Amino acid sequence: MAPSQCFALAARPVVQKVSTSLGVRPAALATNAGGVVQLNLTDKQTAFEVEIWESDKLSVSHQQLQLAAYTAPAIELSPLTATTKLSLLLRVRTADSAEGLLVELFLCTPPTEEGKPREMRKLNMDFVPCRFGKIKAGAPPTLRTHWVSYDRANMCVKYGRGFHMEQTTDYSWSLRGQVDGEEARQLFGTAAKPMSVTTSPPLTVQPAHDGADDGRPPVQLFRLPMTRNPPPKVKDSATLTLADLDDPQYTFSADLPPACQVLYKNVAGADMKLEGELAAAISYSIATEGCLLYKKLQEKDTDFGYLRVTLGSDNGYGPGIPYVLEIWPGNSRSPIHNHGNVCAVIKVLHGNIRVDVHNMLAQELADLGHHHHAAGDPAAAATTSATPTDGGANDTAPDADPSRVPGPADRTGHPPQPLLTVPLYAGDVTWMDPNWYQCHQLINEATDRGNFCATIQCYKYDDSDQLVWPGFDYLKPGQDEVFLFHPDSDFSFGDMRDKVLTEYRTRDQKRQ
Repeated sequence: MAPSQCFALAARPVVQKVSTSLGVRPAALATNAGGVVQLNLTDKQTAFEVEIWESDKLSVSHQQLQLAAYTAPAIELSPLTATTKLSLLLRVRTADSAEGLLVELFLCTPPTEEGKPREMRKLNMDFVPCRFGKIKAGAPPTLRTHWVSYDRANMCVKYGRGFHMEQTTDYSWSLRGQVDGEEARQLFGTAAKPMSVTTSPPLTVQPAHDGADDGRPPVQLFRLPMTRNPPPKVKDSATLTLADLDDPQYTFSADLPPACQVLYKNVAGADMKLEGELAAAISYSIATEGCLLYKKLQEKDTDFGYLRVTLGSDNGYGPGIPYVLEIWPGNSRSPIHNHGNVCAVIKVLHGNIRVDVHNMLAQELADLGHHHHAAGDPAAAATTSATPTDGGANDTAPDADPSRVPGPADRTGHPPQPLLTVPLYAGDVTWMDPNWYQCHQLINEATDRGNFCATIQCYKYDDSDQLVWPGFDYLKPGQDEVFLFHPDSDFSFGDMRDKVLTEYRTRDQKRQ
């Protein structure tokens, strides 16, 4: 191990188990109250440790160490961060490690100047974890996201995989009743919270770079600990009541991420709707053989049995044209897909639709017993995605309705299960950012083909987004790859509107 790495280990309250297989990344939690540490490792990192303790200083070195988490494989901790206080050590071995799966949290007492050795006390978890899948032997390295939440207010530590949500929390430890008053004071005080991340092997192997998630930095810090999910539906802050504040069932529009606030203001107005003659014309065109929308749906790839009608031009704010009217015929669905880690707002303009929220795509494949194979160049992945059938159990006849193809399934035929389901009706608004509700599948459960749903979807890169991924990553039925969809357009809005209205207004003439 390099000398700077040895020094880093010595500067924190950890003195044993120095190994050449370890790579150390010092940092600090985003705030003195805690937050979430997100580790974007590869499958090759089969073990890691996260240690958190309280500095003797209020804020002197906090920001310096936070920056180090993004830029340095190893860096000397400032003497100002050294402490004689207790620490919490999370030790994780993945299911792919030689020793097998192990997740433990320890309360650590540092060694004393008098020579008393370090002591580690294992803490009791709150509930049994979910299933952990193993990765296929010989597979290329793929990004795998782990997260740790440190919550000062609730004296709680949580660990999970993928997005940090209630549904992805695998382990939780409540320290109330497990630590005494002095121990709690040392662990959950008001000072800065330095931390270190140790991985085995070191963070030198790069992921395959075939999806937006592979562009995440090795360590990400989030200000808020994982307590509860923000609601997926949005309510305008100008209409809030005391009851809304007391028991929020919606995310308030003023609390949305800044990029989502811009989009919300543009599409949430009362006049943003689709009804009357245009709605009737769209339904007629979908259900009537030979009409514009009917023919277009027959041409669509099996993965995309809905229509994308673009509004405006590509101004670079998001992947493709940022405002899209999506038309969902009855009994249609999208593939399970993410949105390139952009912010988005979706409003239902007509009908209703079901939103199934999923975990990160690589995690979905791992939970199915699949591995996220490298699809190579994103452009090649996009070309591959045009294959109309998968040749497996989910294959369909050439004349099958292309929008009624089931989603990807494991080798027993079971599709990925959503983390949660959100029903949306006309007028409802939902949102997403890089962590919240980023990956989903939309399903119109109506059996009548003409009973369509229309949504306005709008996308915007966050100001801090340097990757600016050009499209959406998605899963294909029966395949264990992540493919890239470059946002396209079936019609411009003006062109579609004029043609379906003409069809509808002249329908009686066609019958004669």
